[in-house]
Amino acid sequence: MPTARSVSAPLKYVVGIDIAKDTFVACFGRIETSQHLRFGKETTFANTAAGFAALLAWTAKQQPTAAPGWFVVEATGVYYEELAYFLADNAQALSVLLPNKVKHFAQSTEQKSKTDQLDARLLCRLGLERALPAWQPPTPALRQLRALSRERQSLTQQAARLKTQRHAYHHSYQPDARTLDRLTTRLHLLNQQLNAVDQDLAALLAAEPELARKLAHLTSVPGVGRTTAIAVVAETTGFALIENERQLASYAGLDVVQRQSGLSAGATRISRRGNVRLRTALYLPAVSSLRSNPQQIGFYARLRARQASGKPGVVAVMRKLLLLCYSLWKNDCAYDPHYHPARCLEKEVAPTR
Repeated sequence: MPTARSVSAPLKYVVGIDIAKDTFVACFGRIETSQHLRFGKETTFANTAAGFAALLAWTAKQQPTAAPGWFVVEATGVYYEELAYFLADNAQALSVLLPNKVKHFAQSTEQKSKTDQLDARLLCRLGLERALPAWQPPTPALRQLRALSRERQSLTQQAARLKTQRHAYHHSYQPDARTLDRLTTRLHLLNQQLNAVDQDLAALLAAEPELARKLAHLTSVPGVGRTTAIAVVAETTGFALIENERQLASYAGLDVVQRQSGLSAGATRISRRGNVRLRTALYLPAVSSLRSNPQQIGFYARLRARQASGKPGVVAVMRKLLLLCYSLWKNDCAYDPHYHPARCLEKEVAPTR
């Protein structure tokens, strides 16, 4: 696999790609010896195997020399995955960027309009100006873990809604017995499918002892169970695209934002612009940790003393748990409740509303 570019030797040729469901737009750009950026005309391809092959042929024609190119793609849902794996299989250098990173770069430019063509050029410019890490395809185990985790979360939500619906109908005036039977049957089916997913997850972890070992580091945190640990690792693909804690908090939508202008200052809050599955998976563990984790209890108590509401404190605990999982995964170590790094006074920040 290709390695990340060196800052001292920036790549000359970059292809920025803006992905949609059926098509994608590619923009070819280069840095001239005068350090000026030159962009070609944007071209649209089908988001299919034939379109991928046409992209490589088109890219080869754009390059005046045999110098290697670099592809820059934004991680838009799942639509980028087939192209990313195709480029990786064909030994092409590739960077896959989180949407928030692309957004922050866009805010630093003078670009105000937004089209597929402009987005492709923006990604090309980002690749020309910045040294980006090479994308490493997630392992088959992590891909299967994400699929099973999302299926389980969906089944859990469906079962909860159906259970509430059945309970309400059962206590309504003269409920129909056949309707109750059908609701009960559907609920029983969902529970069976949940058990089947749990069995598949157990089989996957039994076949992947390294993955199971690292997940055990996360479950060593009081309040974090196996389901939560699986969801966190699955939704971040093993934290593969995460470069630092601030980026992780932004990806989860747990970053604190504030709106202030002149004498008007709004209350701080979380952005909520991120992976909703990740936030959903962290809420109940945060509540649970406030009953079993002395560190989190003390952290919450200090925030609660300054807040009129307890919800911002819970959100802060969610963020703290996520960053703790990230640290344990990256450092490959279990949770130590007595660990206190020297001169490390964490800034306790929570939204005020």
